[in-house]
Amino acid sequence: MMINSSSDNNEEPSPPAKGRSAEEEETESTSHSELTRWKRHQQHILLIVVCLLVVGAAVAIGVSLGTKNGSTATTEAATAGVSDEWFHDRSWSISGNKEDVLQNGGASPSSSARVVLPTSTNEISKLLSANQDAAVAVVCGGHSSSNVATWPFFDDGSQIQTTIIDMKHMSSISVDEKTREVTVGGGSVFRQLAETCAEARGALPIATGDTVGVAGYALNGGISGYFGRRLGMLGQRVTSLEIVLANGDVKTLTPDSTGEDGELFRACLGAGSAMGVVTSLTLQMEDESSFRTGGSLVFACSDKATARPFLAKALKFMKQEVLPLQSTSMEIVITSDFTVICSFMFYDTFDGVPSDFVDPLREYAKECNVPIVADAVTSQELWFDAASSLWEVIAGLKGDPLVRMDHCIGTQGVPSDEVDSFLLDRWIGDFLSKAALSLVEIRSLGGAAMDGNDLSSGNAKCTFFCRYGCVL
Repeated sequence: MMINSSSDNNEEPSPPAKGRSAEEEETESTSHSELTRWKRHQQHILLIVVCLLVVGAAVAIGVSLGTKNGSTATTEAATAGVSDEWFHDRSWSISGNKEDVLQNGGASPSSSARVVLPTSTNEISKLLSANQDAAVAVVCGGHSSSNVATWPFFDDGSQIQTTIIDMKHMSSISVDEKTREVTVGGGSVFRQLAETCAEARGALPIATGDTVGVAGYALNGGISGYFGRRLGMLGQRVTSLEIVLANGDVKTLTPDSTGEDGELFRACLGAGSAMGVVTSLTLQMEDESSFRTGGSLVFACSDKATARPFLAKALKFMKQEVLPLQSTSMEIVITSDFTVICSFMFYDTFDGVPSDFVDPLREYAKECNVPIVADAVTSQELWFDAASSLWEVIAGLKGDPLVRMDHCIGTQGVPSDEVDSFLLDRWIGDFLSKAALSLVEIRSLGGAAMDGNDLSSGNAKCTFFCRYGCVL
């Protein structure tokens, strides 16, 4: 699979200013060389960051859809077969496991029966009520790392005839200014939600990918590395949802629902992909002032030997200074060329000076002889700045689709020294060089996500979360 990205890296170095010493010019030349090297790899770095941050956003459900007495279901929804064009358009990436199936002549996406594109809850209800014996998958944004919605088949490679419900025509969005709630259709994506929240001067714990589906994300819990420590998980902000069950029944569920409906509401926010077809969600916004500032420091470690001592210090900083402090979050991304990106989000509860807070990292860089090629830790002034910070990069990424593999670990409390050693020696010291496009991502979680309503999602229990991923 080809991966194409577009970038403009033709910036020329500025001529040296008159009257400077040879040492000053040499220093600037070295700094420019490091900056140019980092810029040359910038698309590479952000490509993989996007692959990892855009998590679990397609909805795949296990309800059955099918025929009764051999009759064919009818629906007002538009239908079409599963073409290669549709699959490539609606799958942002493809699991390495399924790519292996393709390369070895196994099942293909086109084996599924049809794609249905409904425009209303009523159409979905009719479809499900008339077909209760066949398999169904639901596509919201198409970012599921395992392609369970856009290409459903069993672990042994066998396939059954499946109806895929593509929700892209159900993407309405509206704001209730009085209650500060936003309601999104089952096919809405995060670009719509972020822009709407920004217009309403609101904020939500969303994903960094603009084409990630809101419903699929929330129904799997809705982990947010940037905003979760202050705003919780997106699933914790759901105040109402509309769902079509396998028999076609339509229910509106809220946190106040009781009995079986109450149990179903709680199950939907973490395991919702298995409960039915969610056609709309209402989310409680926070004020945009909950975000104070954010940005990144970028370090050019250049090789494993240089990266390890610096990262050992950075991990210690995260454990001792960030994890106990719920007013900020930190994310460390290490790419296969050992560029290290440390991103910070400072919330309204942070009462210090953001730039001063990260000074220890600058000192560690000096101690380890690591160049700082970008220092913009307060470059994001608004919640929307942080929420949309990777959109331009994502827009330039092309794949057929991208092929990726991920591995994750997490700890409920502050990680032990043994966890640090595993990350430094195995993931960073060994795995990182296995693929040219790979990275290790280390996040601070917990905070409001752990303190909020308990969700049926393991991510709600993590204070420290790590992922190794690669694009093949």
